[in-house]
Amino acid sequence: MKQASGLSVIELIVVTTILGILIALGGGWFSSDRMRVNQAAQILSADVTRARLESLRRNVPVGIRFSFASGTNRYEIVADTDQDGLDNEDLVISRTQFGAGEWGRVLGGLRQCTAADAAASTSAEVVFDARGVYQLATSRSVQLSIGSYSRFININQQGRAQIRTACP
Repeated sequence: MKQASGLSVIELIVVTTILGILIALGGGWFSSDRMRVNQAAQILSADVTRARLESLRRNVPVGIRFSFASGTNRYEIVADTDQDGLDNEDLVISRTQFGAGEWGRVLGGLRQCTAADAAASTSAEVVFDARGVYQLATSRSVQLSIGSYSRFININQQGRAQIRTACP
């Protein structure tokens, strides 16, 4: 006699219920807030590389000026064409504003993760000279977050940006 093959209705209900529970539990990993923070961190990391390449291309110092105080929540890539340090007279190559558009809830801030960060806390800039060499002898750490979810972008002494889940 031939036996029937396949799933019964009860087995289908059990499998569907288990899949529903797994999707509900895993939904937090794919939240739009996490994606926004991750995307903002990737863009900032790419902009560090862009600033270095712009300094080589333009043959002038180029820096990233962070402005996270008093609700501005942005950073700018600035070419120091007059070579007197980054100031308001310099050419702004690009400006990235957090707290608007797709990054409506992303908050940024400079963090003092290491003793070197604390020593450089007075500077809210990352500057590459005309040869593309990072000008600070210390690393910089920038935190991007929404609520309790954060990503840290560490700009090391070689001028490379690394995205981390915690303060380095």
